[in-house]
Amino acid sequence: MDPSDLASHLRLLSLADVDTEAGNEIIATPIFSASICQYGSSLPDNPYTQYGLLGCDTSLVHGNIVVKGKDPRIYHNVSAPSSVFICGSQGSGKSHTLSCLLENCLLPSEANVLPRPLTGIVFHYDTFISDTAGSPCEAAYLSSHKDIAVRVLCPPTNVVQIKRIYSSLSNVVVEELRIDEADLDTRRMLDLMAVSSSQGGSMPLYLHVVTRILRDLRVVQQSNDSSFNYKGFKQALALTELTVAQSNPLQQRLETLESFMVKRQVETAKVAWNKHKASTPSARQGNSWTPKPGQLTIVDLSCPCVTAESACALFNICLSLFLEQNTNIGRIVALDEAHKYMTDTAECETLTKSLLETIRLQRHLGTRVAISTQEPTISPKLLDLCSVTISSSAS
Repeated sequence: MDPSDLASHLRLLSLADVDTEAGNEIIATPIFSASICQYGSSLPDNPYTQYGLLGCDTSLVHGNIVVKGKDPRIYHNVSAPSSVFICGSQGSGKSHTLSCLLENCLLPSEANVLPRPLTGIVFHYDTFISDTAGSPCEAAYLSSHKDIAVRVLCPPTNVVQIKRIYSSLSNVVVEELRIDEADLDTRRMLDLMAVSSSQGGSMPLYLHVVTRILRDLRVVQQSNDSSFNYKGFKQALALTELTVAQSNPLQQRLETLESFMVKRQVETAKVAWNKHKASTPSARQGNSWTPKPGQLTIVDLSCPCVTAESACALFNICLSLFLEQNTNIGRIVALDEAHKYMTDTAECETLTKSLLETIRLQRHLGTRVAISTQEPTISPKLLDLCSVTISSSAS
């Protein structure tokens, strides 16, 4: 070995940056104290450019008196993507904690430093809903500040009641959740059918048929540089020879999806199904998913006609639509009262896998994840990946 190569090799190894690992720990820490914040501000390159007040160290506070020479404040690091698990009994303040995290990410205020507000999405499903009663997602109360734009996407079958529920809140816009056929790519259709979560590892015959049709359509999409054509999908299904017993489960899933699609596109697809009529994709007409700083989108699927399983399937589609947008705006994804819909169903397992993937790629996606639940019944894998656990009066 030539000793003259030593200097050049050491330069390649960047040994001058011996404190890089420690520096990365400081940059990536999700929660830090006031003393760490002060230390960060003394560095040549301050790692804490965005953060918000989360709480305080009660051991340093007696009443309103702070222990001399101590600063009890605890901050949430908004700059670095992280994942937070919030668990507690009913009325313990889970939703309040979640709202504090959202406020720190969306709204510049006296409680935070936020030169670049994020955009956020909250998934909410309440089983206590009827034609005359219901409660809004607590995160919607952030709309009390004029600089936070709150948009609620709800089931078309419950839009009148949802508008009534949120009518007391200012600065809230309620829209029907309408998925454009162009947003239905191959993976979303497979996830909707819960293909990857088929129990026992074996798929029913109709899922094999759906997979083959989607594979053929994808080849056409690639060759034509076009988007997903739901009408073409229905036309191909109409040409298959499935029995009634085989087609019924498929129809149930498709009917759930179609109830959340653009009406005109569904009607055209039904013509293609009945008449085997070829058709081309229609103009885009669904909800806009363009990210905006300071905007909070609440997907509230509370409705007597929507099951927890259907809610998980639709949440999964909305999550991927939210994350696929090309943007330099930071993002936060929140699950409110997750125990009400995160169960042991195939649809929930599919959503869990998407959340796991999101957390693993959170730095690449620029995404923060917060999960609020009354009982830790969600996947242990999801809990293991969360970088922060906040326990609030847990039983």
